[in-house]
Amino acid sequence: MNQIQHVDMQQLVSQHWQFANARDWTAFAHLLAEDLVYEVPQTRERVTGRAGYVDFFATWPMPWQARVLKCIADESAACTVIEFLSDEPPMTGITFFEAANGLITKVTDYWPSAYEPPPRASAHVQRDA
Repeated sequence: MNQIQHVDMQQLVSQHWQFANARDWTAFAHLLAEDLVYEVPQTRERVTGRAGYVDFFATWPMPWQARVLKCIADESAACTVIEFLSDEPPMTGITFFEAANGLITKVTDYWPSAYEPPPRASAHVQRDA
């Protein structure tokens, strides 16, 4: 009988933001499924794959920090509300995470403030017309 691996989603997403803020891309990558999908419905952007998601974060213009204001989680999904701090005015971000087998498989970002995304340094970003 297969045992389901229990993942503490709150800890998993906390580490996601912790490693991203620390720019520890190796540790960050270890939290992600190889076939992870990242989507931003508001800007119609999508990144597929672990390497693409890491690159998307690693190439974001500096400096920035994501401060977690709230995290709600169950066994396989979580939602965080963050304050995104950069050279621009602070933005609120709402991120939904899904996981399987101890790894993050899907990330969906929502930004309540309307904006057009800046040019992306990452070649992994696809954008629907």
